[in-house]
Amino acid sequence: MSRRRGIIISAVLAGLAIAFIFVIRAQYVAPIIMYHNIDANSAGSRLSVSPESFKRQMRFLKNQHYNVVKLEDLADMVRKNKFPLKTISITFDDGYENNYTQAYPVLKSLGLCATIFIAPALVGADGYLTWDQIAEMSESGVISIGSHSMSHAWLPDLADQKLDSEILGSRRSIEGHLRGEVYSFSYPVGGFNQDVRDKVIKSGYKIAVATNPGKKYPKHDLFAMKRLRISSTSDNLFVFWFETTGFYTWIKEHRDKD
Repeated sequence: MSRRRGIIISAVLAGLAIAFIFVIRAQYVAPIIMYHNIDANSAGSRLSVSPESFKRQMRFLKNQHYNVVKLEDLADMVRKNKFPLKTISITFDDGYENNYTQAYPVLKSLGLCATIFIAPALVGADGYLTWDQIAEMSESGVISIGSHSMSHAWLPDLADQKLDSEILGSRRSIEGHLRGEVYSFSYPVGGFNQDVRDKVIKSGYKIAVATNPGKKYPKHDLFAMKRLRISSTSDNLFVFWFETTGFYTWIKEHRDKD
């Protein structure tokens, strides 16, 4: 009787373990990490990561065999609902020049791909990328270029015609300069509503990223993809690992108020 009881208990525990793993796996959100500046101002700005920390983080992803994919490839995986654990996408917002001088050489040397979101009206301004730099990175195959609207506008407040200029016009501008398709869009400051989202879809993008739209949005809404901002707190590689597990988004959303 005791042996039979032991077998039953073991079977129940095994079943509970499998159920627990299934429940946990269901909370997985493919991590999309978000950078802005890679510079020496990380102590004073949450939008800056030091070049040293960035290099350590990218080496970590490489050494731990993360499946680093471009956003347009992640979109295809989401549509098929097939992406392995440790799949991750790297993104940069705003198109600062230090993305070219500090981030691009690291990514290129490690063979890691990323997406840089640019606003065409800001290209060539002081501190921002030039079209020559953007073209070089795009042609390398390492960097894909996405739209961050035409002028980094707050999109929810714009009239219909202005939205067309910011969303579709920015795509056409980038494609005209690079002679290639633009697949991804980043909402400036994470701001969007249903009208903005619909415009992005109608403009032919495959995927759009926000910042933190909250748990009211599905975990893999292709036009409201959730991202994790990387800042100086991620200088600690344990923190960076935790943020990139794929489960941090779920934990954060259930910890924070909407």
